[in-house]
Amino acid sequence: MECLIEPKSITVLCTYQCTAACKQCCFESSPAIKGGLEGEVIRARISEAKNEFRELGLVVFSGGEAFLLKEELTRSVAHATALGLKTRIVSNGSWAKRLERAIRVCAELKEAGLGELNLSTGRDHQEFVPEDSIINAAEAAIGSGIEVLVTVETDTSESDCYLSLRGNARIKRLLDDRRFRIVNNFWMPFHDDAPVRRQEADIALLRKGCSQVFENVVLTPHDNLSACCGLTLEHIPEMRLGKNDGSNMGSLYRAQADDFMKYWIRMDGPYSIIEKVMGDAAGTYLEGVVHGCQACAILHKTPEIREKIVALFPSYVEEVMTRFAIKQAVDGIQASNAREMSK
Repeated sequence: MECLIEPKSITVLCTYQCTAACKQCCFESSPAIKGGLEGEVIRARISEAKNEFRELGLVVFSGGEAFLLKEELTRSVAHATALGLKTRIVSNGSWAKRLERAIRVCAELKEAGLGELNLSTGRDHQEFVPEDSIINAAEAAIGSGIEVLVTVETDTSESDCYLSLRGNARIKRLLDDRRFRIVNNFWMPFHDDAPVRRQEADIALLRKGCSQVFENVVLTPHDNLSACCGLTLEHIPEMRLGKNDGSNMGSLYRAQADDFMKYWIRMDGPYSIIEKVMGDAAGTYLEGVVHGCQACAILHKTPEIREKIVALFPSYVEEVMTRFAIKQAVDGIQASNAREMSK
């Protein structure tokens, strides 16, 4: 089967080492984890992706904590910029303890071409990285002309990190700038002792398809290629595409073209697939699910669901693939029209 779309972005998980050790981290990141991608390897893989995928437009640097790469991160941003790619960094803001340093770092990154900085914070993060560091990073980035998104994990009954940030005078000033956003995000538990969060599942959102599949390709700290950068990617073997060797990224990515499950996940999302194949019993498996990545892990790792999918998927192939082809055609027309209008 021909793969009808190509990735529009590549996410580089530079390392799983982190300056924090959040108890519910999806990658179990901490300062104790060592190793990661060398700067030269990162830049070589970005070049390969640019040469291989004609629709590639964005490089996202994440982790772990991407800023542990230090000057190699700045060089990699500059390399991606030189190739005509947009760039984004996802960080916990630990490097911005002092505002003066944050200003210097952001000025260097802006000169390298960084377009966006995403900052992750909240109850778990702030055990290691204080609120002030997030504010320093945001102020410095906006001051340098870099767009900023602050993502705050959903609070527990005992925490008010989101309201605290929104109420901070420095953040209030930033909210007047269209380049700055702050959002509350669902927080996914990874251990049984996770505290209860003040969140209700958005079922309508959970029932939507997953845009990560096919649209994004991921470089892991072990120089493997992955099909998504979702929170449960290392828990799902089917998302691992293989080991990079410097020339096989395209073939690894396009090998997904024969994987019907990925088309189905893209169109309907794992939550809806579980509902369809498990019927009235679906609620037993989906209880407490608030994030699509949770549902994806349940779908792939639950024997009863896997058995049902194997038995029932042939009856869904024609309908799913027809919807996929139609959507691709419509998206192509819209993209073409947008290009014409921008001329």
